[in-house]
Amino acid sequence: MRSTTIKTYTTAIVLIPPDEVWKPIQKLRRVHDRNFHRWMPHITLLYPFVEREDFPKVAPTLTAAAASLDTFQTHLSYFDHFRHRRNCTIFLRPEPEEFVINLHASLLKALPAYDDTAKHPGGFHPHLSIGQFQHRRVQDNQQQLQSEWTSIQFEVKEISLIYRASETAERFVVAETFTLGQEDLKFPTK
Repeated sequence: MRSTTIKTYTTAIVLIPPDEVWKPIQKLRRVHDRNFHRWMPHITLLYPFVEREDFPKVAPTLTAAAASLDTFQTHLSYFDHFRHRRNCTIFLRPEPEEFVINLHASLLKALPAYDDTAKHPGGFHPHLSIGQFQHRRVQDNQQQLQSEWTSIQFEVKEISLIYRASETAERFVVAETFTLGQEDLKFPTK
């Protein structure tokens, strides 16, 4: 890698729920998320990330980091929100949150220069964004979403390296996935 860390907002490391649980998530995102067409449903782990040309250089590190972690069950049962200056983002909280936090910490240990997601007030806060809402109605919107929601559970088996570019119509697509829990591959650790 270059001696100077270059980060781009066109790549990220994310946790993507399996396709079979997308339908209820996408139903909400289609209505509420202005970024519905740009991003697949996901939980951001590292963003911004390396330039696309550097994917081959970070792939072994990501493979080893993912291999050192066990797969885990998570569920998306509860909505929460972040307040921003102009609006609020309502999101689903993955639970138990500690598993996603540990996944993030392992990735940061392997790639410490890409710590932007840890710099938010209160540190890293795993979430799957549902959409943007006005400040004055966020509580009502959150309560309505919660009352109509049925919990989703799935096993986290992999993380994904994604990118967007002109050839993807500026939509994020998966470049590569990294399987959790493959320690028998015996990658060297530092």
